[in-house]
Formats: sequence, structure tokens, C-alpha cells
Amino acid sequence: MKVYEAIAQSLIAEGVTDFFGLMGDGNMWLWGAMCRDKSVRAYSTRHESMAVSAADGYARTTGKVGVCMVTCGPGITQCGTSMIAAFRGKTPVVIIAGEIQPGSKNKTQSMDQKRFVESVNTRFFTVTSADNMAEEIAEAFYAARINRCPVLLNLPMGLQESSIDWDYDYRPSWQFLPKRMETPAPDILEEVIEKLVAAERPVIVAGRGAMISGAKDELIKLGERTGALLATSLQGKGLFAGNEWNVGISGAFAAEPAERLLAEADFVLGVGAELGYYTTEGGLMFPSAEVARIDIRPMPEEIGVIPGLYVQADAKKAVAAINEALESRQVRKTGLRNAETRAILDAPDHVFPSPTDGLDPRKLARQLGAALPKDVLVTCGAGHFFSWIGMYMPLPAGAEIQYSYNFGAVGQGLGVMIGTAAGNPGRKHVAIEGDGSMMFNIQELETIVREKLQITLVIWNDEGYGAEVHKLTAKGFDEKLAQWVSPDFTALAKAFGGDGVKLDTVDQIGGAIQTGLAKGGLYVIDARVSASTPSDPYAKVHHGIPSKAPLLRQPA
Repeated sequence: MKVYEAIAQSLIAEGVTDFFGLMGDGNMWLWGAMCRDKSVRAYSTRHESMAVSAADGYARTTGKVGVCMVTCGPGITQCGTSMIAAFRGKTPVVIIAGEIQPGSKNKTQSMDQKRFVESVNTRFFTVTSADNMAEEIAEAFYAARINRCPVLLNLPMGLQESSIDWDYDYRPSWQFLPKRMETPAPDILEEVIEKLVAAERPVIVAGRGAMISGAKDELIKLGERTGALLATSLQGKGLFAGNEWNVGISGAFAAEPAERLLAEADFVLGVGAELGYYTTEGGLMFPSAEVARIDIRPMPEEIGVIPGLYVQADAKKAVAAINEALESRQVRKTGLRNAETRAILDAPDHVFPSPTDGLDPRKLARQLGAALPKDVLVTCGAGHFFSWIGMYMPLPAGAEIQYSYNFGAVGQGLGVMIGTAAGNPGRKHVAIEGDGSMMFNIQELETIVREKLQITLVIWNDEGYGAEVHKLTAKGFDEKLAQWVSPDFTALAKAFGGDGVKLDTVDQIGGAIQTGLAKGGLYVIDARVSASTPSDPYAKVHHGIPSKAPLLRQPA
């Protein structure tokens, strides 16, 4: 047996059924060995960074370790941004890469791979010998699973082609995963319970961890018992849709009524939510509140922008235990659930003027959300435009949304949507990306078509880098420095083998979404939105215009 065949056997034992990558000298024999197994599918991207992003999106939406393969040297350096994005997103990804052997005469693609990989927040594991190989591969996967982080598994090219003459035995890392204490002991929750009892104006902020654990019903029950208003992080968007005391997203994407109400909180309980810089608007969202967090992840490495209590536990089990304790003490309070709050929540929405230089982004986001089918999977890129998606696009029942904003990097969305589509075959999938980001990795439209992935892709097209346009305008510079004449994205989609349409009016978005989902494959919707309309957060931060963003009223 060749070593590369033994490595392939190890990966399959780890549960790898899909992987992403770009073939080269450093991985082609392993790639070939993996594809001999008919249960494994390889997705070949056109750029290494998109392979990492695809593994990231795959892991986020399947619960499995995302796996990708790249070649040595430049194959690894291409991946730096996507590696940091996976680290920031706490995504378990294993990047498998070849390495030029020390002492090789042809050193064109050689480099200090360990030094580079660790500089981009990725753990480095290398296979040192055939004798140690089984343990070293398992350790790499174990690190990715336990630490929820990207890991690079380094494979010397000469070693891959050597032979082993013994029976290869591999014990996969999932066999050694520790059992976690997901239900905290009563004394661990005691301080949180006492603060909830004492709080007069409590708020609950739920994040993606709360969604994953299925904590919604327990959180609603806790809100009813304590009088807490219900909010979410951006990642938890839509969790409390339809609830009469839901104030939507907390933080930079908060509606104006939510800003007013959350500022009154005296105690904030974050459940499966990081409560980081953006969710707390730099710590300013809750100026007078004590904070506690419940999260399944290990203790945070930093105190963070809002210091407070931290309890490591499963969200659903911990909140159920809190509810039980409050029930035994017959706690029942009004909190912020009063007539004054109701009046703020029910107040008429502010009417914004309609732009004349393109589609109205607020109306487009609303109608896009209304057109989405139940249980749809949505992926959203990063840039100025994703404020409109967070603040104005409602999500239907059962929908799930993933953002590629983890590193604040544009250009990641196409890769994430490829991995998301690959990991969820048969599920309706709508993706949204900005025109500037599209041009970073436009070649991946061909990947979507070639790999027969089902993606209806809305391009939020303001013909420029919107963030830079509005910042330049705020400082008195020429905004045209960050603008251009946009390419015809529908023509590009068709050139790659897909299809698409350019919107003339906002009212056409519903029909376009239906057409795209019905046709299948790649369907691009080119939406030319107003370039002069800043999002509500940008108007507030860069132009000093107080937010008047209305509550996003999502159906249950």
C-alpha cells in the first residue's frame, strides 16, 4: 500500500464524503486515491482560497469537519485570508497540503509552510513518518473538532509516494471526543438566576448557538417569566420571528425602536451569542446593564468589550434549568413588557425617500425576503450591502442564513455558498453577494455550473465598492474613485453555462427568485441598486444621521 492510499483510508474513516480543492503536484496522488472510493465526491474550485471558504461553508451547515486539498507553497499562501476567516468563524476545517521535501534541488515552490500557516491563525500538523502517520492524522482532525478551528495537515511529497508493508490500522479522532458536561450544576447557574430575579428590565440576546441547540421554546418561556425582551445576534436572525416582544437584531444592525429599548436594559443574558463588538455596538448598546453569557464553547480567551459572567453549558439545557429554578420560586415579572414598550414597538415606520439612481435597497430587501420559500438556505457575502439584508430582509419559517463576514473580508461569499450548496443537496438555496466581491472570484461561477450546484444568486450591484463610496462622500472626496461601469453579470453567468436576468424594477424580484429556484443550477439576478443611498449604520456612523430604521416584522 502506498502512503497516499493509507492517508485516503484515514480520511474516509474520519467521515470525509466530500472535499474541495485545487489539484497540484502536492496532492494529486491522494486526490486520485480518494476518488477511487465511489462514496467520496471531490469539488474542484478554480482558486485555492475558495476551496478553504467552501470547506468553511460546508462545515457550518452540515456539522461535519470541512476538508479541502491544496498543493504546496503558493497553493497554501493563496489560502491565507480564508484561513483567518475560518478561524474567526470558529469553523472546524482541515486543509490538506503537500510539501516540497527538504534537500530537494527544485525549490521553486518551497517555503516555511509552518511559519506561514501559524501566522494566519491555523494550527499546523505534519506527518513525520509512515510509522507515526495514523496518530498524526488523527491528532489533526481531533484538534479541528475540539477547538473548532482550521488545521493544516502537512504531507511531505516524497513520503506520500513511499510504501508500507504492514496492515494499516487507523483509529479516527471522533472515537476519542470527550463527553461534555452540558447541563451545569445548580450552583453554577445560581448567580445568573439571582440576577434574573433581581433584574427589572432584562433582555435576552440569542445567537446561532441557541438555534443549533434548539433553545427557542425555552428562551421564549424564560422571556415570559421574567418580562425580558427578545433579541438576537446577526447570526441568530429570525429566531424569534412573529413573537410580539421580539425587537430583532441587537447591535450595529438594530432598528431604532430596538436601540431605544435595549438601552434601558439592566441585565442582558446572552445565550449562544458571542456578545462581541458588533452585537453590542462596541459596548454602547447596553450602557447600564450587567451581562451574563451561556455558551457551549470553552471559556473565552478575552474579557471582551462587555465583561460579565460566563457559564459553559448547552443553551437549551441551561435555560431549561433556569426556568425550572424560577418556576420553583414562583418568579413572574412584567419587566420591559409594558404599555410603553408596546407603544414603541407598534409606532408607524419612518418613511424614507425613494432613490432615483437605482433600485430602492430597502424595498428590494423586503421583497426579496417575502419571495423566499420556507426552509430556504441563504448565504450572504460581506460589504456595505449586507446591512440591507440584516435589517430589512425577513426570513420565512425554517430558513437558515449564513454570512461570510467573519474576517470582514469581501470576496469570500462565492466560496462559502459553494460549500453550503454541496453540503445541502436538494435544499433550496438563495445566495446574495455584492458586485465588488463577485469580481474577486468570478471564475467560481464556472465551478457552480460544472459541479451542478443549485444556487440562485442575487448580485447586489451598486457599481462600486459601496463602503468606500459612502466613506469617501462623508469626508468630501470624489466617490467615483470607488465606482465603475458594472459588467453584465447575466451575460457572464450565461457564458459560464448558467442563466440569469437583470431586474428593471423591485417588483420583479419575486418572479426572478421563483424562476431561478425552478430552473435549478446557476441563476444570476443582477439587481442594480442605488449607489447614493447609505445603509442605516453607515448614515449614522459616517454622516451623523440618527437611525430611523424600522423593526423588521417577520412572520412566525
